[in-house]
Amino acid sequence: MRPIANRTSSAPRVDPPAACAGDGPEGRCGATTARVPAGRPRALRAPVWLAALLPPFALAACGSSGAPGGADEQGASAEPAGVSQPDGSGAIAVRTIGGQEVAVDADGVPLHEPGDPDLMIPLVGEPELSPAAVEIDPLELLPEELPIGQAARDEIVEFVRGMQPLKESLTSDHHDRHFILNQRAARRLSQSTDEEVGWAALHAFTNYPGEHTNVRRELLTIGARVSPKEAAPLLETLAFTYGHRLSDRAEAVLLLGEAAPETLLLGARPYLERQGKPFQTAPPDEFYLRGWLTACERTGRDPVPMLAQCAMNLALEQYTRHLAVQELAKHTDDPLARGALEAALVESTGNAYIRRMAAQSIVAGYSREEACTILERVAMREADINMARFLDVTIQENCR
Repeated sequence: MRPIANRTSSAPRVDPPAACAGDGPEGRCGATTARVPAGRPRALRAPVWLAALLPPFALAACGSSGAPGGADEQGASAEPAGVSQPDGSGAIAVRTIGGQEVAVDADGVPLHEPGDPDLMIPLVGEPELSPAAVEIDPLELLPEELPIGQAARDEIVEFVRGMQPLKESLTSDHHDRHFILNQRAARRLSQSTDEEVGWAALHAFTNYPGEHTNVRRELLTIGARVSPKEAAPLLETLAFTYGHRLSDRAEAVLLLGEAAPETLLLGARPYLERQGKPFQTAPPDEFYLRGWLTACERTGRDPVPMLAQCAMNLALEQYTRHLAVQELAKHTDDPLARGALEAALVESTGNAYIRRMAAQSIVAGYSREEACTILERVAMREADINMARFLDVTIQENCR
């Protein structure tokens, strides 16, 4: 695979009116030439502040007399027909197109797709791919001998091509549109009922030549959710085997809790119960705990014993302990969960953050009387000035 050259659209370039043309890149009207889609020419008007400074003949060249209503010399209104402007500013208006209300600019040009206010229409520049994008060969991504139908092949190949990164210098409206379209495509494919789509995604994941984490993550997610049985061996290998990309391994741990929860519960235990340093380079402990929670939810297992152990395990990464304390707030009817929270509240390891989280979890999960009694008792004996202030504020807000 080789990097592909930037591709530019063949949309025609729309230049400013002759009256505004002139020497230099901006002409007499101070408006830079911009690329806009065909059939959407923009009229050029002088800004209000400029209208107060320029003489009438200069304003006429830009199509505006500077009148507050925006009318030209013939008295014709500058408002596009059928456009309402709720705020009266002239910057954003609403037009009905095909029965759908669409936001338009002061010239009546739609700002987003009809019926889809989240999908902006880029107004400047043409979409170009990043130099880091790779050219996708369908037969290298999905070899011909694979027992996958052409429809599933086409969907995955088109998805991978659409996920290629855009040029970094493009404006944010291009990147926003690219992100939204790709997220919608990934969601649609992950909800597919065609198992061949899942197979194609898994093979594309293993054969993908690029290093783009988001592309690999989405392909693995589609494969795991559409074809979980076929994905389980690959997910298990990635989750618990040293040597693979850490980003792939972290995503595999989360997905294994969905696709094969029993396998996750068995394999993640050594990572979460360790009492010393990690025995291998692996994803952060947080991913194993999140996968454990997903697996418990799928199998009906009680997560409290592992959550309590993780909350008190000083060998684990601190954020994993924080996550455990947060989750224990949902199980305060369990004595083990209550004991872990109350122990974390008075922990003397120097981790003041986990103590604050324990206090918040107690307030959220205990009855008002129980929570206030515990917090007041701890506050009376607190030696840390900052923690004492935190407890005082918490008591004032919840117990007075």
